[in-house]
Amino acid sequence: MFDGKPDPATGLAYIAPDTSVPLLDMTIGECLRDKAARFGERDALIWRENGELRRFTYAEMLDRAELVASWLLQRADKGDRIAIWSRNSAEWVLVEYACALAGLVVAGFNPAWSQRECLHARDLTVPAVLLAGYDTRGVSLMDRAHELLPADRVFPLEELFTLIGGTPRKAMPEVGVDDLFLIQFTSGTTGRAKGAALTHYQALNAAYLRSVAADFDETDVWINAGPLNHVGGALSVVLGTVAFGGCYVLMQRFDTNEYLKLMRETGATRIGGVPTMLIALCEHPDYQPQDFCIRSIGSGGAAVPKPLIERLNREFGAPVLVVFGQSESVMITSSVPSDPPEIAAETSGRAAPQVELKIVDVATGKTLKVGEVGEVCARGPMVMSGYFRQPEATAKTIDPDGFLHTGDLGSLDAQGYLRIHGRTREVIIRGGENIYPAEIEDYLLEHPDIVSLAVVGVPDERWGQTVACALVLREGAVIDQAAMEEFAAKGLAHFKVPRAWLALESFPLTASGKIRKVEVEKMFEAEAATSA
Repeated sequence: MFDGKPDPATGLAYIAPDTSVPLLDMTIGECLRDKAARFGERDALIWRENGELRRFTYAEMLDRAELVASWLLQRADKGDRIAIWSRNSAEWVLVEYACALAGLVVAGFNPAWSQRECLHARDLTVPAVLLAGYDTRGVSLMDRAHELLPADRVFPLEELFTLIGGTPRKAMPEVGVDDLFLIQFTSGTTGRAKGAALTHYQALNAAYLRSVAADFDETDVWINAGPLNHVGGALSVVLGTVAFGGCYVLMQRFDTNEYLKLMRETGATRIGGVPTMLIALCEHPDYQPQDFCIRSIGSGGAAVPKPLIERLNREFGAPVLVVFGQSESVMITSSVPSDPPEIAAETSGRAAPQVELKIVDVATGKTLKVGEVGEVCARGPMVMSGYFRQPEATAKTIDPDGFLHTGDLGSLDAQGYLRIHGRTREVIIRGGENIYPAEIEDYLLEHPDIVSLAVVGVPDERWGQTVACALVLREGAVIDQAAMEEFAAKGLAHFKVPRAWLALESFPLTASGKIRKVEVEKMFEAEAATSA
């Protein structure tokens, strides 16, 4: 498993799909019912509420999810979108399962979004119901939610258990594996967010293969603070545990103290997070890895430093597993427990079962040779159906042969391991958040003092990268970093706000008049070296 290699006879950077691993031919609701029947008394979900641990067994989870599904079907019809706008919560997980049972479609809004970004997501998905909770700072989103939809379609997520009280149970509609389950928002090079449309089959099997890669079973207890508005949380973690009947330990947001405390209190066997989270765990004064029985440590969303992998391997006695995927196809490649540590540090693993992988020339689309760098393309049953209500964007991303063009530059070696070399779409990865410069540039150009600008990523010790912005200002204007950041924060999520600014007389340009962003990045490097 996960051992596909290029054909040495051709030397091409191409891996045929391994179809020996069967996929799950069931809906997400059917998967939940199956686990409730088989492991009804096992814990499905653990979370802390008012200082105390609370638990749902699989039997309880199914019972509550069916009740929430009945409540939602009083307000929406099969196929309608249900927007969830909140930090992580047990109620979010219940709504996700309820939508699966009722044939409704989850649309997870990012609690860090500005109102401008939320309006775009609303207009794209037209949700029948919006369940709003709190952002990661603990600030209620209800007032802002009422600006998005009429009052009779907006409900407080944290009051869900009260809202469903007395709801008569309804018969669930027939749901098929090819029915739409999730609209996962992702940014693109054109700036505005797109919604990757994932069916039950695509979503469940991507999560299932993620757990297969780690050798999961029903005895596993997985703590992962990944946000549920990301595929890593909503699919890999939530659905990855139900696929095998394991237990998901939920955190509202990442907090090092709470993470370590939950590991002890729940008997965690699996942990995970982006590298910044794992680094924070290792730096905590109460970090005592010998106290735990960890089977694997999952990471991704950014390059995982080799010294960190070696430390975690040594101190936990467990492998670090890395995954390469994106909203458009959650599971493309992965390392596995039998891989040596350097594989997780230097590569993104091998192609997952059922995934057809190739490296192509960006300009011609021709399949390259082993070792050559080009765009990573994938085809298989986990690739999205397309961008929701955006056929032109879909056609630019999925070619006529069904291959997803990931926008990532990579190479395959003779053993089938994928190495990522950069981004054709100039994505900035800050602590696991994918940030696309075009969106930031489009918004900042609304500032009256800005004539032109270029947004790039610059190295950051804690976040991996952070956002930087070089500007050409109108005559007489001067850069005021605090004011610029304040303006940016009005229309952009906090993690997209540039934290480094540079005023220029003009930009270095290509022969065709495009800004040379590589040169701009070097300017920030020089600026950092000068101020160090």
